[in-house]
Amino acid sequence: MPEHINVERDGRLMIITMNRPKFLNALHTPACVEMSAALDELQKDPELWIGIITGAGDRAFCSGHDLRNDFFEPMPATGWAGMAKRTGLYKPIISAVNGYALGGGFEITLMSDIVVAEERATFGLTEPRVGFCAFGGGSQKLPLRLPKAIAMGMLLTGNRMGAAEAASWGLVNEVVPNGTSLEAARRWAEDILKCSPAAVRFTKQIAMMSLEPEITHRPPFEVVEELKPVLFAMEDTREGMRAFSEKRKPVWTGR
Repeated sequence: MPEHINVERDGRLMIITMNRPKFLNALHTPACVEMSAALDELQKDPELWIGIITGAGDRAFCSGHDLRNDFFEPMPATGWAGMAKRTGLYKPIISAVNGYALGGGFEITLMSDIVVAEERATFGLTEPRVGFCAFGGGSQKLPLRLPKAIAMGMLLTGNRMGAAEAASWGLVNEVVPNGTSLEAARRWAEDILKCSPAAVRFTKQIAMMSLEPEITHRPPFEVVEELKPVLFAMEDTREGMRAFSEKRKPVWTGR
């Protein structure tokens, strides 16, 4: 059983809670390994369709890498440090940000597909202030998500951004009252579950290829042509068309 994160399976959802509130949910090497194992399980289990990531307590989502415990240990190529390089995880990831999302915590939100933030949430890549760099994807992803001046301002100063400002720049989908981010994330998940899980995965795959073409080194439209016959042959695709013609809600099976 994981010691530093909690993993809950709730129907089609996997809810990963970073559980080190005493350290503002900072992740050290063992926690990173557990996080990576949970994401591997989400990626491989056909019964799981969506992942939600949040933090324990009411202060922090994740304050990044644990400088107190293993700052000078080799950075693991797993967990949040390896999320930027992780491929094949085309199931939707929702971050429920309930407080500080700093360093690697901010990088987790940047790799997520949907971000729900409580009013008290704070975002920042603060690594330069402790002599380090945002090696877990932040330095690469933030300039793609923000205008250059805004991104470089955050990267080069380590300054933080509140939830409302992050939402105004498109880094956050929804700002919600404190204590309700997980509830809101579940609501977003319910909306996704109205869609065919295969169609959702294929859609994310195509979108990610367009945003990050270095992942596959292939033209997205070439992959689209490969995915079409796979999707059209699935039972869920036929179920979607039947449900539409019969004016009822589809019943998805993932097949």
